Amino acid sequence: MTSTPLLLVVDDSKADRELTTLTLDSAFPGATIHQCADPLAVAGLCAAQAFDCILLDYNMPQMDGLALTSDLRARFAYLPIILLTSFGDELLAARALHGGVSDYLPKSHINVRSIQRTIDRAIESCSQARIIGEQKAELENFAYALAHDFKQPIRQISTFTRMISDELRGGEFGGVLRHLTFLGDASRRLSDLVDVMVQYTLLNEPPDLANFRMGAALDSVRASIAPYLAERAGEFITPDVTTRARGNQTLMVQVLQNLAVNGLMYNRSSVPRVEVTVVADAVACTIDVTDNGIGIDQAYLTDIFKPLTRLHTASEFAGSGLGLTLARKAILAQGGAIWCESTPGAGSTFHIRLPAAKAARVRARRQPPARVL
Repeated sequence: MTSTPLLLVVDDSKADRELTTLTLDSAFPGATIHQCADPLAVAGLCAAQAFDCILLDYNMPQMDGLALTSDLRARFAYLPIILLTSFGDELLAARALHGGVSDYLPKSHINVRSIQRTIDRAIESCSQARIIGEQKAELENFAYALAHDFKQPIRQISTFTRMISDELRGGEFGGVLRHLTFLGDASRRLSDLVDVMVQYTLLNEPPDLANFRMGAALDSVRASIAPYLAERAGEFITPDVTTRARGNQTLMVQVLQNLAVNGLMYNRSSVPRVEVTVVADAVACTIDVTDNGIGIDQAYLTDIFKPLTRLHTASEFAGSGLGLTLARKAILAQGGAIWCESTPGAGSTFHIRLPAAKAARVRARRQPPARVL
């Protein structure tokens, strides 16, 4: 949580609002604290400003704190909400927690330490709930999209198997080899989908992070894409750098390899080209991967990182539709960021930002004890 949070106190009693605000001022120096006496106006305030936490009085006219919590929770699923009450009984506490409040604090127990602890706990709890909710939604979308993509090669395998069987029963063998080729292609596509599914799942585990040399990572990428580079008669231009970054070298090789292959694949230039630049400072290492390919329309620059998003048909450009999703997950797992800038028809640049390498610790050498002569 930021040390200067944005807070909202909702209470029909002016005296209680002022007292709560004074306590919050002491608990969070520099915090921005808004007050509201009308519970019916709270939803509009929350829609207009991203409050870090709101504190609601339970006993208010027009709408009590539990009813207001229910309304807010339906609109703002991860908003930290603390219910304040002058009653403080266990039954109300259970109803409040069951009704969606993040925490509960009797007004008689409010002091600097209790309100600071309760707000910190509520914000942390809602932050974790948001992460879990987003991961669940992402996995559900991924599973749905993957199931859809699995069906096509499975249908093709079934169709060509039946066609081969029909021809063999009829004593006709002319189309068997052709059908077997299509069958093999469908099987490979299915295998590729299984591979990316495994990679996607494994990337939910935190990777080991360490300092690594960008030059070594780029050398590995060049070696791995060499056959495809020769096939496309393309160029892969990399700097001669000694720059070090903080991350996981294996993941970075996979990310850079994916971006390089994409730049060569989605490309209609006579000489497909991918160029990598590396710039580092004391805070971060920035890697730009630029190609002269077909480019991406501005409207799709955020969608390209979503699971199984394809902007072109499989017959036009091959691919699983998961490469950039995996690249984004790998970069986020290393504490970095990735984004794209592109001009349709002119090419794209993928920007990657990783933490700078940590300085090596210098161990103090123990001096031998002084000799007494």
